[in-house]
Formats: sequence, structure tokens, C-alpha cells
Amino acid sequence: MLEPLEQFRLEKLASKTRRKTLFRRLGWLLWLPSLALDLFMLVSGEPTLYTLFVVGGLGAWVVYPELQYTRHYKQKLIPVLLQAFGDHTYDKDGCIDLEAVKSFDILPRFSSKSSEDYISGNIAGVQFEFCELKLKRRGRKSNTTVHGGGALLIVMPFQFTGYTVVDTDYGKVGNRLVSPLAKSRVALENPMFEDRFEVYGSDQQYARYLLSPSLMERIIALDELFRARAKGTGITCEFRDNKALFMLSYFGDLLDVADIDVSAYDLDKMPLLEQELAMITDIIQQLKLDSLAARNVASTRLAEG
Repeated sequence: MLEPLEQFRLEKLASKTRRKTLFRRLGWLLWLPSLALDLFMLVSGEPTLYTLFVVGGLGAWVVYPELQYTRHYKQKLIPVLLQAFGDHTYDKDGCIDLEAVKSFDILPRFSSKSSEDYISGNIAGVQFEFCELKLKRRGRKSNTTVHGGGALLIVMPFQFTGYTVVDTDYGKVGNRLVSPLAKSRVALENPMFEDRFEVYGSDQQYARYLLSPSLMERIIALDELFRARAKGTGITCEFRDNKALFMLSYFGDLLDVADIDVSAYDLDKMPLLEQELAMITDIIQQLKLDSLAARNVASTRLAEG
């Protein structure tokens, strides 16, 4: 599968190299006259930016083969990676169903959104959606980015009890300032998880059932994966109704492709998608297992009562 992709890369790399050579050898025939015109207009008291436009246009012409490779790489490789995990679909410009989670506490208020690299599928009978998402809030002078990174929505075949929120730990004072849920804090026995996150919930006992040691380990692993590979800055998640929402904050591009100068056979440069999908699969399976365990415990106590 990678062989035709590598051939396409070599073709576009050769095209980029030719264009770069032409730019170096003959580009002055375009930018030098425009520079002279800019200087003449500047002396005349009417400054222009012809040189900037000419150089910018030439630069775009040089890198266009690289953009073609990037687009081709995603179109050819990502669907194949997805099929390795199940019957998943990919949409370059799609977005998760934000309307379905508009009441969630971790979803920030926003006035505009942009999204890309939408993935949806079914894992063990559980529907999920993922996309790279940027949310902005309109301010008096300019728009503020309130979320940049990814968003994962999991729809479970059962209802969660009340709500459970896992938020970033900002310290004792910071937690009270940033979270309206501070009074409903849930104490857990995992020191590593406690150091990284603050948990709030409407049902303390259920929150502890839900956030089992194995699920906490998976959330920590997902956080570390994004911090190490996508310049991640933190994860928040919320379990409410029959949905689990993960807001993944990071600066990198999860589906960023290999550089045109790097062989398509270099597996270390492949997108983070495979690791991220494996982690999503683990979390979904663990949620189902933990929910079943919690139900069994509740049923046993009810029977004993």
C-alpha cells in the first residue's frame, strides 16, 4: 500500500526541487523588476508592495507540490489505517455533534467553530466520533480561542448516573476559581491521577465505580500520548446521560503527515492516529466493563437490602 504513495512522494519532491531551482536561477527576473518599481513608487510618495506579492506567489508555487502530497497522503493512508480498527469513516471537514453535548460543563461557550479530520465508527457496539476542533468566543476587540485540539464523543448503550467530570488540576486555589463544581469534588485513591486531575460528581460513590484504576490508567496514558506527540496541554472529560465527552487540548496536528523529504516507508513518521484509536478502543471497552461491574454491585446490594 505504501509503494504507490512513496512513488507519488518522489514525483512531488522532484517537482518541488525543480521549482526551487527555477526560483533561485530565474526568480530574479520577476522580483527584481517589482523591487525597482516599489522603490520608484516609494520615492514618488506612493509606496507599493509588488515585491511582497511576487515573492509570496513564487513561494506558494514552489511549495504547492508539497501541499499536493499532504492531501494525497491523508486521502490514501488514513482510510486504510481506520479500516484496520473496524468499519470507521473519515471526513476531512466533518465535526462531532456539538448540539448533543451543549449542556456539558466542560464544553466552553463559543461563538464560532472550525473542524477537520472527522472520524466516526463503532467499537464493540459503541458509537464514537472524533474531530480536530477549534472553538472561539467573540470578544469586544477580538475573538478568543477557548479550545484548540481535538474532541471525542462516545455514545454508550446505557445511562451514566448523574454526572462525573474529570478536569485539569490547577491547585487548591485555582480549582475553586476555575470550576463551578468545586463543592462536589470526588476524592480518589490514585495519587498520580490526583496530581494531574480534579474529579467532580453528583454521586461520589458512582464516580469511584466509574473511574476504576484501569480507566484512570487509560486516561493518564491518553494524556501522556498527546503531551508527548501532539504538544498536548491537558485533557478534560465528562460522563453525563449516555455520553462521554473528551476535550483534548493540544497545539500539534494529530493527523499531521510525514514531511515530503521523509520516506513514506518511515513508520515512525506516520500520523498519531493509530495510537490514538487504540487508546479510544481501550477506553470504550473499559467503560463498558466498569459500568457492568457497577451495575452488578448495585444489583447485589439491592438484593441484599
